[in-house]
Amino acid sequence: MSHNGKLMPNLDEKTTKMLNLTVLQRIDPLVEEILITAAHVTFYEFNIDNSQNTQPRFQFIVMNRRNTDNLVENLLGDFEYEVQVPYLLYRNASQEVNGIWFYNARECEEVANLFSRILNAYSKVPTKSKVSPTKR
Repeated sequence: MSHNGKLMPNLDEKTTKMLNLTVLQRIDPLVEEILITAAHVTFYEFNIDNSQNTQPRFQFIVMNRRNTDNLVENLLGDFEYEVQVPYLLYRNASQEVNGIWFYNARECEEVANLFSRILNAYSKVPTKSKVSPTKR
């Protein structure tokens, strides 16, 4: 299969997930599994500064296809998010406000729902999330 003149392997979903897990484990050997995958997102960074000092139990990672500078964010602690499909806006423990654009609106909703389940299960205080339903 060819994509933009590049030879692309035809891998099934399970094989792709295993390969992605291997790559993530090179970044962080403690990664145990991939809970959800979005095929195409764009990361936006906003200017708000502070510091962070908690050890994560759950993280999300946006793997950069252009270089090895990947985005890694901790989900527990002072993490807040809001969904405005196709955007997932969030404030991390460092008080940085960022946004992720999803090519596929359904994947945006699925990631937000997973965040909600994780935060509800592991946070001691109620989550500060707003998931807006998509009009279909």
